[in-house]
Amino acid sequence: MRITARQIELFQMAYRQRSTRRAAEALHITQPAISRAVSELETEIGVVLFDRSGRKFEPTAAAHSLNKAVQRHYQGLERVLDAAEQISTGTGGVIRVATVPATADTRVAVATGRLMARYPDLRFDLDVLSEQASLAALREGKVDCAIISSDPGDPSINATRLADLAPVAILSEDDDLADKTSISPSELARTPQIMLPADSPFRHAVERMFDDAGVSFQVRAEARTQTGLIWLVGQGAGRAIADEAALNATQGAKVARLPLSAKLRWPIRAVTTSASQDAPGLKRLVDELLNNSEQA
Repeated sequence: MRITARQIELFQMAYRQRSTRRAAEALHITQPAISRAVSELETEIGVVLFDRSGRKFEPTAAAHSLNKAVQRHYQGLERVLDAAEQISTGTGGVIRVATVPATADTRVAVATGRLMARYPDLRFDLDVLSEQASLAALREGKVDCAIISSDPGDPSINATRLADLAPVAILSEDDDLADKTSISPSELARTPQIMLPADSPFRHAVERMFDDAGVSFQVRAEARTQTGLIWLVGQGAGRAIADEAALNATQGAKVARLPLSAKLRWPIRAVTTSASQDAPGLKRLVDELLNNSEQA
């Protein structure tokens, strides 16, 4: 990989200024010189470093990772080259992920954990946010990927459908209905429910299921994550509906799982900016999430 110290210098200024014009003014050179250096760097590494859609000039996930590597290894260009090589192959760098609570401590934690174990120089930082907050963080450049339910329908954002979850009812082992082969919304609602917070799209889907069945229900308590729901149910606090994959993270909880007689499916998607969708590290994450969904 042929990267010069001058290219790195111009990249850093463009990264800090979020503008080729301001970067050129700061370095007292022409704007085309900055643009050319950034383009040459992108060609050499093989990833897009800045989102240029519309009037934007925003760093991508690869740019954030490269900048961190430059700051960490500022005394040695050779080490920066090594880091650039890892970013270009998706085996290194830092990727920031926002996820809705329904997938946070199950599918997303499993996928990112496996990747970090496989690639010691690849790092994922996870944040648990509502769907709207996750999308806002993506658009503002605060995260590189968001795991949400709905398709934003925005041409500047790429959405990959990972799976349609088929949730199950979770009851404590000593529940009177624990030995049934399936459970209806009306049977489930006889006991107060443990639910995700009111801003959760997964909860909205559960509430629609009850509404469609003409069933009223009570909320006993809320938990931020699905594993929290399951542990609360295991202690006899109530009943819940959860992604069956969450049970893999709560082995030891004294619960029974029952299929729902009512139809309830809930999609999950990985969304990135269009400029970052081909970043190798992000592609590895999406592939791993797809594999996890097939195994769930």
